[in-house]
Amino acid sequence: MNESIQYVKFRWFVLLTLCVLTVATSVIMISPAPLIGIISKNLGLDLGTTTGTLMGIFNLALAVSCIIGGFLCDRFGLVKVFFWGSVLMIVPTLALPYCGNSVAGAVAMRVVQAFGVGPILASVSSVAALWFPPQQRGIVTGIQGMSVTLGIAIGFVAAPAAYAAVGSWQVAIAWLTISCFVALALTIVFAFGPKPPVQSKIEVCDPAVPDNGDFRLAMRQPESWVGVIVIFCLCWVMSAFNDLTPAYFAIDPPVGVGYGPMMAGKLMMAVQVAFMIGAVVTGFVFVKIFKSNARPVIMIGYFLFAIFAVSIMWQAVYSNLSVLVPCLIVAGFFEAWVVPIVFAFIALHYPAHIAGKLVGMWFGIGLFGGTVGVIVGATALHRTGNYHASIIIVGVVALIGLILTLFLKPPKVFCVSDAGGTRT
Repeated sequence: MNESIQYVKFRWFVLLTLCVLTVATSVIMISPAPLIGIISKNLGLDLGTTTGTLMGIFNLALAVSCIIGGFLCDRFGLVKVFFWGSVLMIVPTLALPYCGNSVAGAVAMRVVQAFGVGPILASVSSVAALWFPPQQRGIVTGIQGMSVTLGIAIGFVAAPAAYAAVGSWQVAIAWLTISCFVALALTIVFAFGPKPPVQSKIEVCDPAVPDNGDFRLAMRQPESWVGVIVIFCLCWVMSAFNDLTPAYFAIDPPVGVGYGPMMAGKLMMAVQVAFMIGAVVTGFVFVKIFKSNARPVIMIGYFLFAIFAVSIMWQAVYSNLSVLVPCLIVAGFFEAWVVPIVFAFIALHYPAHIAGKLVGMWFGIGLFGGTVGVIVGATALHRTGNYHASIIIVGVVALIGLILTLFLKPPKVFCVSDAGGTRT
C-alpha cells in the first residue's frame, strides 16, 4: 500500500459542505408533502392529483437529473455542481410566491428544483473517492445517507411551522431556502480551499481489453447492472413502505389497524430517526467489522428490514405498541444499510473520475423503482381491500434485492494500482 497520498484535513469541511447541501436538497424535496391539504385547496385540485403533480412529477424529474448530474459532476467538478445545484434550488423556490398560484407555475418550479437536487445527490461517491482514503469512504457515504433523512425530518417540521407564521404555502416554502443559502456559503468557501489529493489509480487491468472509455467499459460489466437493480429494489421498498405504511397504521380495521393519523405520524417518525442512526452506523460497521466488503452488509440490511417490515402485519406485533415500535425501529435502522454501502462500493472499486456518472446512473434508474413500488402497492391495496398484500410485496422485493446482492462483486476489469495514503 502506497503511503504517499496526503489526505488533508480540509476533506472534513468538504464532507460538511456535502452534508449541508444534502440536508437542503431533502428539505426542498419534501417541503410540499406536509402542506398537501392546503396546497390542494389553493390550486383547486383533489389530494391525489396534488400529490401526483407536485411530488410525483418532482420524483420523475429527479431521476432524470440524477443521471444527467452524474455526468456533470465528473465533467465540471464538485464546486460547480454544488454551486449551480444550490442556485437551481434557491431561484425557483424564491419564485414560488410569484409563480405558485397556478398548477403550471408550481410544477415548473418543482421541476427546476429537481434539477438542482439530482446532481448533488449524485456527487457522494465522487466526494468519497476524491477526498477520502479507502478506509473512510463507507463512513462518508453513511453520513451523507443520514443527511438525506435529517433533511426530510426537518422539512416535515419546518414547512408547517413556516406556514403557521406566514399563512401562505408558497411563502412558507420560500423561507426554507435558508438551508440552501447556508450550503451556498459553504460551497464558496470550498471553492477557495485546497485541491483534492492526487488519486490512487483504479484502471483497466487487462491490456487486451479495448479502450472504450472507462464509463462505457464499466457499464458493460454485469456487476454494474446488478448495482442498478439492487438500488431499484431498495427504492421500491423504501417508497412503498414509507408511503403506504402511515395509512395502514392510521385507517380503521379491517383495512388498517386504527391508530389514527397522529399516532401513525409518530410511528413513522421512529422509522426516520432509526434510519438516520442506521445510516451513520453502517459506515463504521462496513469499515471496522466487514473490512469494506459490501455484500454482507447490504444482505444483512435487506434481510432484517424484510423480516421486521413484514412483521407489522402480524396481530401480535401491531396490536401492542411495546412490540410494534421496536420492530419499526429495527426495520428503519437496517433499511439504511443499503444505499450508503452501494455508493461506497462505487467509490472503492471504480475509477474516481466516473464515480459521479455511476451514482447518477444507478440512483437515477433506481428512483423509478420508487414509482413502481407505490403503484404496485396501491394496486394490491385496491384489489384486496387491505394492506397485507402490499406489505408482503415489500418483503418479497427486499429478499430479491438480497439475492441479487450475491452477484455484486468488484468488477475484474478494474484494479487498484496505487491505494491508500496518509491522513492529516
